[in-house]
Formats: sequence, C-alpha cells, structure tokens
Amino acid sequence: MLGDNQWPSLPRDRVATGEAHQVAHDELFFSTTDLLGVITGANPVFVRLARFGYRELLGAPHNIIRHPDMPGGAFKLMWDTLKAGKPFCAYVDNLASGGSTYSVFATITPLGNDAYLSVRCRPQRTDLKTAAASLYRAAQAREVDARSRGASARQAAEVGLETLAAGLAGAGFPSYEDFMNLALPAEVEVRLTQPVPVRPSATGAAAEVLIAANDLAERLHDWAVHQGRLSDVARHVQEAIPQLRGSMDDALATAKSLAATMNGDFVPLLVWIDLWARMMGAIDPVLVELTDALTELRTSCLRTAFRLSLAILHTETVAQFAVELIDGVTVPDYDEDARTTAMDALGQALEEGFAATREQDAHNAEMAAAACEQLDFVRELMGIPQQLITSWQQMATAGTHEVVDKILPVMSEQMRKAEGTLALLEQLREAVSTISKSASSDQVNRALDRVLRAMGNEEPLPPRRAMPAPEYDDDEDEASAGRPVVASRSFVR
Repeated sequence: MLGDNQWPSLPRDRVATGEAHQVAHDELFFSTTDLLGVITGANPVFVRLARFGYRELLGAPHNIIRHPDMPGGAFKLMWDTLKAGKPFCAYVDNLASGGSTYSVFATITPLGNDAYLSVRCRPQRTDLKTAAASLYRAAQAREVDARSRGASARQAAEVGLETLAAGLAGAGFPSYEDFMNLALPAEVEVRLTQPVPVRPSATGAAAEVLIAANDLAERLHDWAVHQGRLSDVARHVQEAIPQLRGSMDDALATAKSLAATMNGDFVPLLVWIDLWARMMGAIDPVLVELTDALTELRTSCLRTAFRLSLAILHTETVAQFAVELIDGVTVPDYDEDARTTAMDALGQALEEGFAATREQDAHNAEMAAAACEQLDFVRELMGIPQQLITSWQQMATAGTHEVVDKILPVMSEQMRKAEGTLALLEQLREAVSTISKSASSDQVNRALDRVLRAMGNEEPLPPRRAMPAPEYDDDEDEASAGRPVVASRSFVR
C-alpha cells in the first residue's frame, strides 16, 4: 500500500504495457468522489478491475487510473459539463495498477451539491467506441504537438478539445451533447436485452434491495417504450425540418420568378398570383419560428431519452450491487462502512435522477404541446394560399392568356408541392402529439419508493442546484463521486 503523498502523478509515472483485460458483459461497477475527483467509495468490481487495494483507492485522485493515451481535452470537456451540474458519459480507456488497459463506457452524475457518481460498464456499441477512439487519437496527437511547442497542459487540453469538436462536427454531431444523447440510449438499449439478475433463495436486506430494484426495472418498461418514441420523433423532426425549409424556399423562388414573368401586365388572374406570392412571403417568418421550435423540441426529446437511459442504468447498478452483496463478492478491507457508503450513494443517485427525469419529461411534454399548436397554426396559414391557388387554377384553365398559359404548369407543380408540405405538417403534428403528455410515472414512483426503503435511504434530499467543479487540471481523470454517509443499515448476507 502506498503511503501518504506517494501517489503516482499519472500518467507520467506509468505507461501502458500493451496488455488488456476485459470488463464482463454483465458487469457494472462504480465509484464515488468528492468535487475534486478524490475517491470516497467504490464497489468490489471496480477494485478488482483497477487492481489496486481498496484502501489504496480511498482518498486517491480518480486519475490514478487515467490512461496516458486519453487526451486532456476529453477530461476538460467532462469537467466543463459537470461544472454546469449536468451528467456526462464517454468511452474511456483506463489503466490498471500493473499497466494493463481496460475499456469502459462511463457515466458521471452529480450527486447533491458535493459529490459525483460514476457507473461504468463494458462498451456494447463497438461502432461508437471505435469512432470515439479515432477522435481521441487525433486529439492526443494535436496535444502532444502543442506540448512539444511549449504549450501548458491547460493550453494543450484546449487544443485537444477543439480537435474533438471538429471531429464530431465532421461526423455529423454539432456538439458533444448530441453524441452523448446517442451513445447512452444506444448502450442501455443493448443492456435491456440481457436478463435481470435474480437470487430467488436469498434473504436479508440485500435480497430486498434486489427484488425491489428488479421490480422497478420492470416498471420502467413503459418509460423505455416512451424513450423509443422520443427518439423516433427526434429523428422525424430532424428529417422534416430541411424538407419544410426547402419547400418554403422553393415557393418563394417561384413567387419571385412569377413576379418577373408578369412584367407589370394587369391581368385579373395575375393579381391572384401576386396575392399568393405575398401570402407565402408572410408565412415564411412563421415557418422559421416553427422550425426553431421543432429544433428545440428535438433537443428536448434527446435530453429526455438520455435522462431515462441514465435512470435505467442506475436501477440496474443497484440490482447488480445487491447481487454482489448476496453472493459475497468482496475484496480485502471492504467492510460494512464501504458497503453502506456505496449503497447510500446509489440511493441518492436514484432519487435525484428520477426527479430530474420526471422534470425533463414534463418540460418535453410542454414543448411538444406548444409545437402541436404551432403546427396547427402553420397548417391553417398554408391552407389559405393553397385554397387561393386552387381557385386560381380552376379559373385559369377556363380562359386564355399568353402569360397565364405560361405559368399554369408552374403553379400546378407548386400546388402539388404545397400539398406535400401540408401532408408533412400533418405527419409531424401526429408524431409530436404522441409525446405531448409525460410518461405515466405512478407505478415507477411506487416502485422507486420501495427500492429506497429497502436501501435504507428514506431521508429527504436537498434540492439540486448547479454545482461547482474544480478548475481543469491536466491530470484530472473521469470523475465519479458520492459523499460518505453514516451507516444506516446492514447489507451483509
């Protein structure tokens, strides 16, 4: 065991040996830290994978497992996100005590105002893991080059972060949040296909926690279905917005072209065309507002799906930790205080996480309801010029005029496109209306209460607020934290 102030200043004091060890498909492990990233607790699986002693890890900076190939820009991004009070997730390579590498998908969640919880698992979406690794290599290369030119660690991390942002944009992700909103639900979706852990013959407090957690997981099925709808609507909106924009741009271009064609001629039928063109121009700003609202709704859908996925992952983590306790999975020095500290942190994550999920889902429903009203309004507005051009077409085909005959095919095509736009608006309205109500949470709330009672975590928690995080330091690793809590219940077998 290392003595005080003898921690290696990773990653400089150790290098990767090239060896690797794997996280099992069904393994979930976690650790807790304070706001500075100092480890305050963990489960035995983390201790085994990190290959340090439990007492060696306690009080150590979490960057004790930082891999030297991980770019500093990735950790700056992490700290910036956590500092804003938001959860974070990423694909991460970690370095165990002997230099062996193990790869994880990590989530880091703020707890209350003074801690973080990080839950890690084996990456299930290897395509996303491979893409992230490619971005990391590019960022790391830029950082190494910057340091060789005299840049500080902070400056090199900024260079790495810029490289990551450029790589994400090139891959179609406007921001890292967009990548997180894809990655976490995708990882959880794969995990949902795995059987839940059961120990039918077990008794005692840990068995009660397992039963309650599995019940909560089952109650989350409707939320998982709701999450699927959110993702579908987000995708539909993303595809529809450029179609709407293209349709309007085409209509405005047609209006300008027809105005030039008329060349000042006064023909009653052409006055109708001029009126149609003016109406389409007046609708354009309204459509801009609608597309902005739909863009915000898409983001809200993805954030809600992210929160739902995090709640599902934390529920599974509680169940897996209960199985560890039932099966007697342990490491040296992992005592009752360690078990209780870990259980209390998981309980806090559940309670705060579900509260945040319900809040985000309610906000999403409000935005969806408002978007439905805007869609109805735009459909009504676009219906007016559509009726106008329909009447014009009927009159135009009954008479003859050189200019009218010339533009008749153009307007017929425009009417066809307008009908397609109205149909698209109707489809969007139908899709958005399916999420204009929050997911039913009564059964989930009852199941959650049962889990928290079984965990002995019944004390009301303080309201969440945006919390500070340490300023970025080159040696900071993925954070994870949870505060130590006075033991409140025994979780031995």
